[in-house]
Formats: sequence, structure tokens, C-alpha cells
Amino acid sequence: MTPAPSRRKHLKSRNGCIQCKKRKIKCDENGKVPCAQCVKSRHDCSFAPPQPVVDSNFSPGALLDLKLLHNFTTKTSQTLSSASDVSLCFSTSFVELAMQNEFLLHCILALSAFHIVSQRKHNDTSQPPIGDHPREVYLQAAYKHHESALKSYRQSLSSVTSANCHGIFGCSVLLFITTFARPAESALSPGPSRATQIDVWLGFHLSEWVILIQGLPSIVGYSEFRAALSNGPLAPLMSAGDRARANAETSEPPHKEAVLLNLRHLSDGIHHLSSDERIIQICSTAIETLRHVITELHHSNDHALAFIWPIRVPSEYFDLLKARIPEALSVFAYYCAILYITSSTWWTKGWPRPILDSIKKTIDTKWNPLLQWPMDMVFRGSESIGTVLLPVPVLPAPTMYGPRSI
Repeated sequence: MTPAPSRRKHLKSRNGCIQCKKRKIKCDENGKVPCAQCVKSRHDCSFAPPQPVVDSNFSPGALLDLKLLHNFTTKTSQTLSSASDVSLCFSTSFVELAMQNEFLLHCILALSAFHIVSQRKHNDTSQPPIGDHPREVYLQAAYKHHESALKSYRQSLSSVTSANCHGIFGCSVLLFITTFARPAESALSPGPSRATQIDVWLGFHLSEWVILIQGLPSIVGYSEFRAALSNGPLAPLMSAGDRARANAETSEPPHKEAVLLNLRHLSDGIHHLSSDERIIQICSTAIETLRHVITELHHSNDHALAFIWPIRVPSEYFDLLKARIPEALSVFAYYCAILYITSSTWWTKGWPRPILDSIKKTIDTKWNPLLQWPMDMVFRGSESIGTVLLPVPVLPAPTMYGPRSI
């Protein structure tokens, strides 16, 4: 009797799609796209990526805004501060206030959209994942919400009360960050296409700074509003700077003198190169304010404190900056260097270098000695520098003039 032929051996697998398992046929098990068997038989393969379920009652714009709000609460808010209580405030209290203040909601959505844009390359032409949008869609949404937020914010400044001061203050904080977050390379950025980075800053970003800075005293300057803010939902933002100032008054941080000595060189240089006493006085105040901010940065883990400086400097300084006065531009160059070495946040990345380069090309060469330290820190310093607590090189005082006695 001839024995029956043995069955062909094969390896059994349980990795096939659900449809092939039910039909008891061999699946090619690619796991990423519909398998060949389902494509051939026109079945819905379980390997196919799920199609987004969209309720026809929601417009594409509403769904995009919902995505932006979710991105802010889960991702963007976590990048705005290194202090845990402040970070939590951004993700919870800001969103709750946004439900009562439309301008704050616009600001949240704008910043969230700029955050997504920052994570995608400018020239990326690849197709986004299913259910997502191209970079340009987020960029357009960011500018739309930003313009709406800024317009409503201006109007709200004329009627600040203890009830709405929380939303207005929160909006001012986010709008300030947004001035940094807007991508410089964007074709949708306002202004002339061939403008230098400093032109963009002085012509457009600075004008928004002035609006924000002029509005803040009406919010935090009055004791009634300051008390409401200090005891309200945004209290962590108010107390962060107070804690840093208190620490700065009680101890002396390491390496602080190295940083401040370079500021002293800047002050000496302005006194020797400038003949306008008014300009000297205004810039000296701006430098002294920067000294205090640097000291506070030494005593705090929150690098967001670096953004306090523009709020504290006198408004006259911004008039000088907008007029491209060399003394004011030199001070701003130092601020760019401080931002570079203290903050590695996504919204400041890419700004200090082109601004410093533009400043150097804008002012007369006689001011170059004053730009030496910020240029060295930004263009020659290590990319890993993340705090002014690290040793900072002390440059010799410019040799074109002698030291000024005090």
C-alpha cells in the first residue's frame, strides 16, 4: 500500500487582517496599508488607516480650532515655562479664562498654531497624515487668530476692570510670546519681502510690543488690579517674578559678575561714544533694568523671566529703538545675547542671530566694540549653552577709550 503524500508544511501566523481570518485565506500581513487580498476582493481591510469621522454639523474651521485648543493644553502650554506651577496655570487657568474672554481664546489658538508651524519645515511638501493639515493651513490660522486677538485686546484696554483684568493680563502675556513665535521666513509675514530681520522687528514686532507694554501698566500698575491678579487664577505668573527678586536680594549667584561686567563695558561705551545726554540716560536705565533681570534669572529655574525686560524698560527706549539709534540698538544686541544663552524655547529659536547680524550692518562701525560680547556669545558660543549660570567670558573693555570713573 502506497503511503499518502504528506501535507506541505507551513508556518501558521495570527498576524493577518481580520477580514482574511474570517475568510480563512492567506493574508500578506503588511500591517500598514490594505492587504492585497482585501484590495482584490474590495473588502474593508482592518490594516487600512482609519478614516476620520467628521460630523457634518462641524465646519472644517471649527474642527481645526478644536485641534489647536487640544494642542495648546497638551503640548504648547508645557513649553511656556519651566516652573511647574506656571506651566499648570497655562494649561488650565488660561483655557478656563479663554471660555469667558474671546480675545484670549484667539490668542491661545494663534500661539498653538505657530507652535505646530515651528515643528514643520518651511519647504516641506510632503503630504500630512490623514486628518491633519498642511503647514500653510496652520500658518494662515495663526495669523488670523493673532490679528483677531490683537484687535480685541486693544479695545479691551479702554475698559479694564477687576473682573476682566485676568483675561487681559493673560492675553498680554501670550501676545508677547507670539511676537517671538511668528516665523521670520514666512511668506505670509507682514511687511516688505526683502526687509532685514531688524527691519521686521522694528517695523512690526516692536509696534506690537509698544501696544502690549503701554497696556500693562493699566493692568498691573493699579493696586486694585494687582491685588486681584495676585489672588486670582493667574497668581503663579505674578509670584514667579516676586520669588526671583526675593532670592536675588538674599544671595549672590556664581558667575553673575562676569555677565554684569560685560554690561558695564556696554554702559561705559555708550557714555564715551554718545554725546546726547537724554539718549545716555534712557539707555542707562534700560541697561540697569537688564542687570536686575539677569540677577533674577540666576536665582530661578524659569527662563521665561528673560521676557520681563521689555515690560520694565521705559517706553522712551522703544522710541529710540524704532528710530534705529545706535545706543539703543547696542543695548538690544545684549538683550538678544541674553535670550540666546538663557532660553532654548521654540519661539525664540532663529531670532537672535539674524537680528544681531542686522544690527551690526545697520549701525556705524565705531559701535562694533560694543557688539563684540553679544556677537561672540551668539555666533561663537556653544549651542549647548542654556543658562547664564555657566561661566561667561569676560571681554576686555574696548581700547578706543579709557574706563569711566564713577
